Amino acid sequence: MAAEIPYEILVYKGWDFRGWVGRPGDLKPTIRHNMMSTATFTIDADHLRASDLMAPGARVKIYKDGNLEMTGPVRLAGGDFNAAPSLTFTVEDDFRILHNWLAWPKPTAALTGQDVEYRSIAGPAETVVKTVMAEAAARLGFPLTVAPSLGRGASGKYTFRFHPAYDRLFPAVDQAGIGVTVRQDGVGLLLDCYTPRDYPHELSSENGTVVGGTYSLAAPSTTRAIVGGQGEGVAREFREFKDTARESEWNDVIEVLQDARDSSSGDVYADRANEVLAEGAPLAGLSLELSETKHFRYGGDGLRVGDRVTAKIRGQAFTDVLREVRLSWDRAGDVATPIVGERTDDPDLNLAKRIRALQRDNADRKAR
Repeated sequence: MAAEIPYEILVYKGWDFRGWVGRPGDLKPTIRHNMMSTATFTIDADHLRASDLMAPGARVKIYKDGNLEMTGPVRLAGGDFNAAPSLTFTVEDDFRILHNWLAWPKPTAALTGQDVEYRSIAGPAETVVKTVMAEAAARLGFPLTVAPSLGRGASGKYTFRFHPAYDRLFPAVDQAGIGVTVRQDGVGLLLDCYTPRDYPHELSSENGTVVGGTYSLAAPSTTRAIVGGQGEGVAREFREFKDTARESEWNDVIEVLQDARDSSSGDVYADRANEVLAEGAPLAGLSLELSETKHFRYGGDGLRVGDRVTAKIRGQAFTDVLREVRLSWDRAGDVATPIVGERTDDPDLNLAKRIRALQRDNADRKAR
């Protein structure tokens, strides 16, 4: 008898519901906090929903144990001529709109009316995110509903000039203490925010919740940011931003030069410095293999992405946000591997961060 599958995949063409994938060959969702989640799954080539999933505009909702984990479009479909006749689909979470929509300097003006260098907006992180994304949706005529702001998250100042919204909002919004979700809701998307909760139980091998895994501890790679603004040669303006607490704690000084030639704004200089200092912060990353029981498990009322988790490793407690969970289901069973913090020894993560930094720098140059 086949093992019961805890997942359910609902298939849509645009916003129109087409049916279910009741039992994929395998399914591997990676659910992330304040980053785009992804998923891959396979089905038989003659599956009833195969043609719907391969059509332009195909979308899915993925549930685990009745809880909605992610929604998003199918971005890649393919198969193997030499293997059993099956199809593989790759899905991107609807959080992707934060990467794909640009934040204009004057979002309510025509393209010919962008007569300011940068837009600056200040306020609680939730209010800023929702304001920027609501304006972009109105400009694009896209069916995005933005839940009313509750003013959650620390206040900050954010600057934009035709940047992808994510590039200018994160990691500052994450550090402000909120999470952002974008999910399909009816005939459109719904954007909302949540406050990460403190998971009430400590994870450790001693209490039986951690049965394996790896961890990494990394010292900071940046303590001071030197921001270079406009001008050439000796006329170019430079400003220094330093984290004195970090330098004192680690007894170290590490300088990094950051370009801001596209602006003469002090707010922009501060934003660029904060980005560099945030990316160069010390990191403690844990990849945990958990022993799930009916009293302790991932999902539902249990451990969730975005929770602040404390795990004890070799007698030392580490507290950080559960950044992602790598889920996997196949005929051998269901596996959940939570990632607490950021793993500095993960080559895929390091490559993704470098690519993101290059893309952000390129966007700054394009926006000059």
